[in-house]
Amino acid sequence: MGLLAHKGAMVPVAAAARLTLARSASAAAAASSSSSAVPPGAAPPSSGAGSTTAATTGGQKQSSATPPPPPPPPPPPHLTAAGFASQPAMKTAAATQHQVTVSAAQDLSSSEYQNVDGLRYDDGRYATFVESIRDTIVPPERIITDAVRTYAYGTDASFYRLVPKIVVKVHNEDEVSQILVQANKHQTPVTFRAAGTSLSGQAVTDSVLMKLSHTGDHFRNYTIHGNGEQITVEPGLIGGEINRLLAAHRRTCGHEQQYKIGPDPSSIDSCMIGGIIANNSSGMCCGVSQNTYHTLKDMRIVLLDGAVLDTADEASRASFMKSHAHLVSGVVDLATRIQADEELAALIRRKYSIKCTTGYSLNALVDFPPSDPIEIIKRLMIGSEGTLGFISQATINTVPEYDNKASAFVVFPTVKDGAGAASVLRKTTMVDAVELFDTASLRECEGNARMRELVPSIVGCDEGTTALLIECRGKDKAALDKRIAEVVRAIKEADHINVTGNDVEAYPFSEDKDVFNVYWDVRKGLIPIVGAARETGTSMLIEDVACDVDKLGDMMEDLIEMFKRHKYHDASCFGHALEGNLHLVFSQGFRNDEEIERYSQMMQELCEIVADKYGGSLKAEHSTGRNVAPFVEMEWGSKAYNLMWELKRLFDPHGILNPGVILNEDEDVHKKALKASPPADAIVDRCIECGFCESNCPSRDLSLTPRQRITVYREMSRLRAMDASELTVEDAQRLREFETNWTYNGEQTCAADGMCQEKCPVKINTGELIKSIRSRNLAEGHATELRAADFAARNWGTLDRLVPTGLGIATAAASVLGDGVLTSVSKALNSVSGGWVPVWNNYMPTGAKSAHFEVATNASSPAPAAAELPPVEAIYLMACPARTMGPARGDEGAGGRSVPQVLRSLADKADVDLKLMPNATSLCCGLAFSSRGLQAAAESKGDEMVDALVKATDNGRIPVVCDTSPCMAHIQMSAMAKSPSMQFLEPVEFTQRILAPRLDFSNPRNEPVAIHVPCSSKKLGKEAAFGDLVSKCCNGTAPVSSGIPCCGMAGDRGLRYPQLTASSLQHLKLPDNIKDGYSTSRTCEISLSNHSGKHFRSVLYLVDEVTTPKKSSSASA
Repeated sequence: MGLLAHKGAMVPVAAAARLTLARSASAAAAASSSSSAVPPGAAPPSSGAGSTTAATTGGQKQSSATPPPPPPPPPPPHLTAAGFASQPAMKTAAATQHQVTVSAAQDLSSSEYQNVDGLRYDDGRYATFVESIRDTIVPPERIITDAVRTYAYGTDASFYRLVPKIVVKVHNEDEVSQILVQANKHQTPVTFRAAGTSLSGQAVTDSVLMKLSHTGDHFRNYTIHGNGEQITVEPGLIGGEINRLLAAHRRTCGHEQQYKIGPDPSSIDSCMIGGIIANNSSGMCCGVSQNTYHTLKDMRIVLLDGAVLDTADEASRASFMKSHAHLVSGVVDLATRIQADEELAALIRRKYSIKCTTGYSLNALVDFPPSDPIEIIKRLMIGSEGTLGFISQATINTVPEYDNKASAFVVFPTVKDGAGAASVLRKTTMVDAVELFDTASLRECEGNARMRELVPSIVGCDEGTTALLIECRGKDKAALDKRIAEVVRAIKEADHINVTGNDVEAYPFSEDKDVFNVYWDVRKGLIPIVGAARETGTSMLIEDVACDVDKLGDMMEDLIEMFKRHKYHDASCFGHALEGNLHLVFSQGFRNDEEIERYSQMMQELCEIVADKYGGSLKAEHSTGRNVAPFVEMEWGSKAYNLMWELKRLFDPHGILNPGVILNEDEDVHKKALKASPPADAIVDRCIECGFCESNCPSRDLSLTPRQRITVYREMSRLRAMDASELTVEDAQRLREFETNWTYNGEQTCAADGMCQEKCPVKINTGELIKSIRSRNLAEGHATELRAADFAARNWGTLDRLVPTGLGIATAAASVLGDGVLTSVSKALNSVSGGWVPVWNNYMPTGAKSAHFEVATNASSPAPAAAELPPVEAIYLMACPARTMGPARGDEGAGGRSVPQVLRSLADKADVDLKLMPNATSLCCGLAFSSRGLQAAAESKGDEMVDALVKATDNGRIPVVCDTSPCMAHIQMSAMAKSPSMQFLEPVEFTQRILAPRLDFSNPRNEPVAIHVPCSSKKLGKEAAFGDLVSKCCNGTAPVSSGIPCCGMAGDRGLRYPQLTASSLQHLKLPDNIKDGYSTSRTCEISLSNHSGKHFRSVLYLVDEVTTPKKSSSASA
């Protein structure tokens, strides 16, 4: 029975009336579900002139009709007449899911299936479901049931964990349609999942999880219409990726105006458009007017019975009106009743005048006439969190993105001052965005050195200090300046608004991207940054509330006081002040009943403050999920709440679609299935499992992602830390299965390149964890490998000289026997050696030819005289890959030359005195050992290299040039500790700083080329410089980026585990007019060539090709 909380008291609502409505709705919906539905199968909107279309192998099948699905089975006897399980208040969760005991009131001795979290026991239905979809709909390899990967998918960015029994990786709309028919038939609830960055627990389940991301190119089709005012997308595209596609479309087609999607959540570079639509996401700048609800044009919807509705296709709409007459009639009836109820209609309009994602989008039932039910259904799907159907495609009206923008970070002495200023700006200006920071979040900002420099008044700020990050945009410079002046004037003239320092102009607006990006990057990462500062072993909790902006200051003060009273001393309040929207972030352990009760009491009071006292939204933009499902009735009242249940049962009479999310009759669901964060390793203990890292991971489509590796490792660590007497038989079995499965999924297929760190707001490098695990594993019973590593380190020079010879022999064998023979033999050897023997491919390197360089002496040279040009003396650190691996067989563009030979040519043309280090061929940076976990050998070679560098560079006076970016980045970290003044130049920087001023780019190419910036160069911030250099070599034509965060090569790991690079580089799609590509890592170039069919080589080849000596360069030097 539903309960209504009012001013702290829990009182019954009209349960009898609700049950009557539910029975009526259920009967209508059941009739609708059993009717013959004819999906339209219409093609996506035509791209037309000036459109850009991308089609991948994952597009949905286009059929003229789908056979009528079988009628759903009658509800099992344990379900109510409304089709939902009676929901006892479950107080204890299964131990295997690491949930927390609240009380012992619930007897779990029965294993009878109930459609409730934690009680969905497998009574045979799940096995039957799997049999019904295996092979006939999806192949077995896309049905995941093992303990490790199901556990890994049991977490999203929220603080809930539910472990799915089955994970199905779906590839297209047709598969979703067929699977839903089977799920309905076998009564196995399903939850859809895109990126899994949801914050309210709506992307986890203990039933069937349908995963549409981490599936290669599937669900990633798009069509850009016209000049970019509209874009049709599938749900697997990342939000930021869509904006980059729109930007590329503008550049390619030469359009004047740039467009972007309206929603701009802080997770936009990680979350996917499917989740953005399903959660009605908004963000920092879009407000209400540009959120998903207001910018969506059309969509394709897959309903529970497998039918597909294409709202852009008239034939589909007409067919749906007939085939689903009962559903349509129910929607029309709901809209008619609500619009006739003036009080309820007014409540709905008021609620959606501010941000609100609590419950269903009831505004759809008042914004459109009952005569247009398809439009109503379309809008009801927005924010429905996968509980009404699956959105397989959407066409979005984009919004202008102005190039002219500026931001200011203004500090105020009190909450009332800051919130009051936000209210003034909303009422009297055309300001574009206003973000609020409370004292606690400002103290986190203090950790950013650049923030301290730009806004010194945040350092050591007093309690109550608040700041506003204000952004203005303009169609042109004049419009921007006008808006800035308007904002400054409004704050100056506002009564009772004080600014810290008493001068708003002391906080100037900056149009410099290097400045305002600091502000916005801090804001975008604030939720994870605050969460990462929590005590080890606790979880990060986040609430998301809103009220009228006039009430924001008062509500914020009440919430801060509430947190203090409940002893949440680390709580932070920040958010979108222009919309009265606050994010409340705090930490807590869920280790005993007392801690959970404290959370429960705080949550109850929070909801009363927001919903009751201030008439606000309990979920402004993060959607209801499980988190506030018990409080939907508190916010909306019984009448609206009952209508939401009626709506749910109309679309989903048996609770198959993400049950328990948005609506849940268990008033304790928000404090069940709580996700613990047991300590595992200091490297990753700060992880909040936000999932931002996943899109950068090369193994995301193959095995586990960084978040999942941490999740699984935490659970393994928890089980290992238990006393033998505490381990149940089931626990011991799970641990064994985890450890067996982990070897491949967790360790062997991790590139350990650290690109996850680039997306992580708190800079966790999961690769460091994996390398430390490899090192510990080798130390335990792998003496042979350790001795071999020690031998290799001590005899590196000899081995180094053998590699070119070995590659030459292998190349000759491939020429005689064919690449296929070598590939087959090497695959067999790779298999029997456990992945130690590399697998041959057509683009393997030939042996490198040597180049002559004068060897540097230890004598100090005089400092060069002051001149217009930079110094021309440098030490050449010839990396192992470059001095051993030549170009691939058949690479005519390389001319048979090795990288050192090309660098010799460039140095001669530029008159640069490039000297080789003594004993160069015996030196190694240690990266080859480190990536395998051979730390002793890595440190030995690294120290040897650093000592040699210190001597050769005259203790850092002479710069060091390295031809291979990963090697340079690795040794740089070691060298800085001994000689902080040492200067390192990777190939791009060396070219720009030293070579380019002495060369004429007189023979540029007139066509674009491809580039791949290695992980190490990205981490060093060289991506833009790489593009600029190549553009200069191509007569100003911008290069085509690989678009691959990491190729997965990781030294030779991609050769030893070729499935890793195959998985990562399946996304490498180069245009047909691209002839070759360039990078700065020889091993990466092997994999890029192999998977693109185009030769990749060092960018130094391109520079050498297009340049000639600058006249009088010697004299200038």
